Amino acid sequence: MESKNTRRINTGNISYSEISDNSIWGLEETVTSDLIDNSKISGRWLNLCAGDGRFNNRLLRRVDELIAVDLDENALGKLIRIVPEELRRKLATKTVDVTKTLPFQDEEFDGILCVGSLHLFPKQVFKKIQKEMERTVKSKGLIIIDFATNIKRTFPDGSLGIVDGEPSYTLQEAEELLRASFKNFQLKMITDTSVPEKIEFNGQTYVFTCDFIVLSAIKE
Repeated sequence: MESKNTRRINTGNISYSEISDNSIWGLEETVTSDLIDNSKISGRWLNLCAGDGRFNNRLLRRVDELIAVDLDENALGKLIRIVPEELRRKLATKTVDVTKTLPFQDEEFDGILCVGSLHLFPKQVFKKIQKEMERTVKSKGLIIIDFATNIKRTFPDGSLGIVDGEPSYTLQEAEELLRASFKNFQLKMITDTSVPEKIEFNGQTYVFTCDFIVLSAIKE
């Protein structure tokens, strides 16, 4: 049963035009940034569930072409706004519902980035999204994911917040799901714990903490 002290967090109707260039989803974790910076990245990439641009510019500097997709066109508007002018020629955006068949060809991309999103989906939906990622990435292509677990959002009065419909993955559950789903890939996993971070948006303030997995998966 849900605690009476639990608060639901509304992640919709965010006025991206009225907030700073920093992502509402917090800082770019070092372990994920290092993986992007140190991986062999080139060619045509997909930023899946790109949101308001966290990690997007970092990836954009490495690739020849990038398509950033998200269901929230307002978030994509902010993403475009914060792209340096010299990189904009390499970027395209598209409003896409990732729970449906992706509007891309088989093996279209040299790589796919998806951060801060896949933990929001129940296992069956996650597996459908993963199959589409596997379909659209080339052989020997790279997929980079970060997957949050043991999530905790604590308000100043000590009450907790949840996102409607969000599963509650433990670290072990997420590891098992990722290994099973990406069985046709060469996998590397790094686990880490986030630094407690103060998040402010939609008139709400809370401290976010989690454990997370950063996955590097090369399609065999």
